[in-house]
Amino acid sequence: MLCPEWPDLETLREAAESVRELVRRRHEVLVVVGGGGTARRYIEAGGRLGGSETVLHELGIRATHLNALLLALALGELSEPSLPPTFHEAIQMILRGKVPVMGGTVPGHTTDAVAAMGARATNSSLLIYVTDVDGIYTSDPKLDPQARKLDRVKVEELLKIVGSRVTPGMRTVLDPVAVKLLQRLRIRTVVVGKAEIPRIPLIVEGQGHGGTEILTG
Repeated sequence: MLCPEWPDLETLREAAESVRELVRRRHEVLVVVGGGGTARRYIEAGGRLGGSETVLHELGIRATHLNALLLALALGELSEPSLPPTFHEAIQMILRGKVPVMGGTVPGHTTDAVAAMGARATNSSLLIYVTDVDGIYTSDPKLDPQARKLDRVKVEELLKIVGSRVTPGMRTVLDPVAVKLLQRLRIRTVVVGKAEIPRIPLIVEGQGHGGTEILTG
């Protein structure tokens, strides 16, 4: 959403304002940003040039860092222009009163998985995924007109929906590694669409949403 084809300045500013409001309400926040269209274009180009899967993952990771840096810039003094490469450094930023913005970390882990690991590392009570659809569907709503949105879904059922293989630039609402992590972590997890970005502070404090709750317990 931050960079579908080109950087979306309106969405970047909207996301930054939502994070600022969370901080004003005295919540601690860790943000993980995906690679979007930029990552997919570089991964496709790398594949055509004969890049290995590891190299393609690395291209995707670099793209996530570009998007993460843009959001960090949008946050201004609330964040730092140097992206934390590890969760330890992200936690140190939180302790300094800052909002860490991270991208990808290692090949084989999408930013969905990084977000789940970040939630575990920071002992978070809530994990929110914001996607380019408004929740989790029984199948891809962009391809299947019969896809049905789920208000709630058990993590075991979600594993059946997303499959088991992680590929560079894969398009699925959540990747299988992240879902398996959620199954172990049992952190309250919500998936919402782009339109809900301004409402994230309200969702964090218990108000309703139009997305999907993942039942991990």
